[in-house]
Amino acid sequence: MNKLSLAFVALIFASFALKAAPPDINPSHIDAYITPYYNSKGPEVSVGRFSSGLASAKEADFLATIAEMKKDWNRLTFPELYVAAIRLYDLGYRKEAVYWFYSAQYRGRQFGVLLDQTKMGSIGDPGFELLHAQNAFYQLVGTYINGYAFGDMDGLAKIVEKVQKEGRQIPDLQAAYPGVTFKSKSEWQSINTELADGMNQLISMLNEKKDDIKRQRVERGMEAKFSRLTSKDLPSR
Repeated sequence: MNKLSLAFVALIFASFALKAAPPDINPSHIDAYITPYYNSKGPEVSVGRFSSGLASAKEADFLATIAEMKKDWNRLTFPELYVAAIRLYDLGYRKEAVYWFYSAQYRGRQFGVLLDQTKMGSIGDPGFELLHAQNAFYQLVGTYINGYAFGDMDGLAKIVEKVQKEGRQIPDLQAAYPGVTFKSKSEWQSINTELADGMNQLISMLNEKKDDIKRQRVERGMEAKFSRLTSKDLPSR
């Protein structure tokens, strides 16, 4: 197994699937601050055109925004997807939040591996800031959403398979992330294929190691922390 695939699986799986739940965590609400994109106090959202709708206290307005985002799915940036996942989770649409979170995670890692890191600049430059935002979103949000998602490993495996399939198509990164320099387009397909193929190991783990994962979740308090959470279905539009 190549290094990129191994890194992808290790980060996704080992970091949060079995991590002990912090004793003071409120599993029903994601407490996170990723400057300048999201602050759970408020909440405050700054991810572009969908920001006000994602931050809205009116659930109808929020759901209308989610519907609009779904229509423009292929053009969504990973900060937009991460923030939408957080808000879906907080408002009780948790199964949907898992899909948006894993989609965000894939696009964030895709951004990272296709970014020309020799030309990403430093603090204040978009390439630098976005790369570090991806890591922050993953670390802070993953504790909650993976805590919930690994309670239904059959459902999670189906979501990961869907994200993997969708991820094989590369969006227009230069339009999505203006001011960022990426590697040569001639390299994109092979690098992205490697990234997508890396998810096969996670899918295998979810299908073959369910009993082991469940036992360790119980031992580390994750099951007790997250198993009582419910999930609403998104209204059809």
